[in-house]
Amino acid sequence: MVQLIPFGIGAAIESALLAQLNRYREEQLQVFFDELGSGSVPLTEELTRSNDFLHCYFATLSAVLRSRRHEKIRFLARLLRGSFDGRVSDVDEYEELIGLTDELSHRELVILALLNEHEKANPIEEGENELQRASRFWPGFVADVKSKLGLGEPLLRALLVRLQRSGCYEEFTGSYVSYTGGRGRTTDLYLRLTRAASSIKDIVP
Repeated sequence: MVQLIPFGIGAAIESALLAQLNRYREEQLQVFFDELGSGSVPLTEELTRSNDFLHCYFATLSAVLRSRRHEKIRFLARLLRGSFDGRVSDVDEYEELIGLTDELSHRELVILALLNEHEKANPIEEGENELQRASRFWPGFVADVKSKLGLGEPLLRALLVRLQRSGCYEEFTGSYVSYTGGRGRTTDLYLRLTRAASSIKDIVP
């Protein structure tokens, strides 16, 4: 840590920075443990001796300490609960899901959650394809993103392009009348993530 402090700042400022860092980490961990302890499946001593659980726990803890938003930290805690209450099949799947969540920003998680909410509220009607279904609710989705995150449509489109790398979002492609691109859907991988974490509560502001 000393090497991160520019030469000449002085012991008093270095001490203040270290104290602030410790308070910041304590707050993150408090949010994490509060959420972890709120589940219906208790964290037992036997479970904590499991090598698989310890592997998942330390992987999650690393992600928690890299996260700023409490909403995302709570989501990470619920994801860890999913590793020992049957919602995640094995450690390999958990590694994939925790790595995915760690890479996604809080804004990206909110965008995915809002899109998924609109999809669930607007099932495909008879004779309709997925693009036509999305076209019915897309203006409302864009408005929700603007309201919740303050993002206009140009920046939203850019973030959706970025989200394709995660495998959680897929843009519609192909030749459709009057379709110029920029719309898509959440994927099965995103549904796996939400099932593993049990709930996306607190993600959307």
